[in-house]
Amino acid sequence: MMTAKEKWIDNLLGSMTLEQKVGQLMVFGFAGPVITPLVKDFVTKYHVGGLRVTQKFFPGVSHGTDVSFNKAVIDKPSELGGINCTANEYAETLNTLRDYALDRKDSIGLHFTFDAEGEMGDFFVRQRFFPYAMGVAATKDTSLAYNIARSIALQTRALGLNMIHSPVLDVNTNPSNPEIGTRSYSNDPDIVAEFAMAALRGFSEEGIICTGKHFPGRGESEADAHHSLPTVKVDYETMHKIHLAPYKKLIDAGLPAIMAAFSHYPALLNTKEVVPAAASYDIIGKLLREEMGFKGVVTTDNMQMRGLLDKYPLEKAAVHCLNAGCDLLLYRGESVEAIKMIESVKEAVRTKAYPEAKLDESVRRILAMRWDMGLAENGGKVDASKAGEPFDNPFVKKTAKDAAERTTVILRNNDNVLPLDPEKKILFVEQAHHMSVFANNVYSHPGMIWEELREHSDNVALTLIKENYTTQDEEAALKRAASDDIELIVCTNYYNLRQHNKITDLIYKLEELGKPMVVISNTPFEKFTVPERFPTVVVNLSPGGRENAKAIADVLFGKLVPETKYDVRLK
Repeated sequence: MMTAKEKWIDNLLGSMTLEQKVGQLMVFGFAGPVITPLVKDFVTKYHVGGLRVTQKFFPGVSHGTDVSFNKAVIDKPSELGGINCTANEYAETLNTLRDYALDRKDSIGLHFTFDAEGEMGDFFVRQRFFPYAMGVAATKDTSLAYNIARSIALQTRALGLNMIHSPVLDVNTNPSNPEIGTRSYSNDPDIVAEFAMAALRGFSEEGIICTGKHFPGRGESEADAHHSLPTVKVDYETMHKIHLAPYKKLIDAGLPAIMAAFSHYPALLNTKEVVPAAASYDIIGKLLREEMGFKGVVTTDNMQMRGLLDKYPLEKAAVHCLNAGCDLLLYRGESVEAIKMIESVKEAVRTKAYPEAKLDESVRRILAMRWDMGLAENGGKVDASKAGEPFDNPFVKKTAKDAAERTTVILRNNDNVLPLDPEKKILFVEQAHHMSVFANNVYSHPGMIWEELREHSDNVALTLIKENYTTQDEEAALKRAASDDIELIVCTNYYNLRQHNKITDLIYKLEELGKPMVVISNTPFEKFTVPERFPTVVVNLSPGGRENAKAIADVLFGKLVPETKYDVRLK
């Protein structure tokens, strides 16, 4: 006896054209809240089954034609904002896109996917920010991971989102890793699996499909796959014992989706050719599906990444990844270039370079996932009038406060500068955090930490500088800090995982003034923002959120005494 789910899948699959089936494999970018003509075409003309959404519409950027990351985003992230709208307006926009999908002949509802793993997540209206995984695991309390996952899910489900590219299952064994770092729970695979399992539970209970990433593990990487193709030089036994172990545990627990990496793993290949994991049948088809028994949906990472495009042109890359065993092709840009993948996949099916039977297997898995998302009922539309309510949900508010307080850490206090004396004249040199620049609302904005510091003392002055600071920023900070009335300097030094920018060189110059100094950072790894020479360091893994700004200020002035310590190798 067939279930309702099986009947729904069979009926759809049996009636779909080649164009409709290929469209189901695609997840393209939507930089809302503006529905451009191109995005409407993605849904109505090309049958695209999912959109990777973010509230980041940049005129001249979001609908460009460059297949790699747009340089405006990489070079000047702090100078770009989005279009402000309410949660209700954003949810209404997503409902409109779903109406377009329901008007198609296949009538399959769109799914919307997103990232939310700390400060590098996709930003949405009326959304509380939570710390990176490393801070959560440092508390040794898996219930916090569960509560954070539930809180993120409550906020995003209300907007109409269905799928998250999380939890991160990378075991960060390399303290110099430029792309994973604090995104990983730990350098211990058992801890990674334990906390990721709690997150999986939290997301699932609130109706969000989880995606473990980045298979088979990028924790030992020396380079950033967004900018080049890294080779992960780990032997076969270590890959299985350390890096694959969390995947196996979560697969056995029912993990519904996995993201494949664009990194090269020589130890896992039966060839000497350099091949990104997502394009390797040895890694996806044999290792993940046959050996590890994964039956769910496999998505690529962003097809715009140089880790893939340095090896193949986009059109060929798409077919390689599908033949390797991937089901979904993720292209985060809002660009006509994405359509090239559709045309190349259709041609590959016609020429049997990509067997239609393999296409049908992928579509069947994707449709099963879309049933589990609830898209068979009303296409997944939500009540837009309630989209902003979870922001003020008592459980979400309490979880955000708990997470901020419990993950703020005093990394070093070698000179006993902390707690700060409220009677001292303090200069706060604030490097504007990119989340605060983007949100720019009462909950999160530049100058917010200074506001919270002023709750403890009227003697705190502010010099606000850009995330990518300029010569003028440097001159202003040094001139103010050198003033006779300044007795102590507090400064932020943020490591942006995408742009790799920081203000360490400016801090070295501030040090030369000989005044006591406190550095606030969003990472404890010494290579990036907190070299050992800095004697006083406080770390908070999501300083863009209001709760986190308050926790930082409370720690600096001694109102909050952190108990959490990092139990990972930092250098």
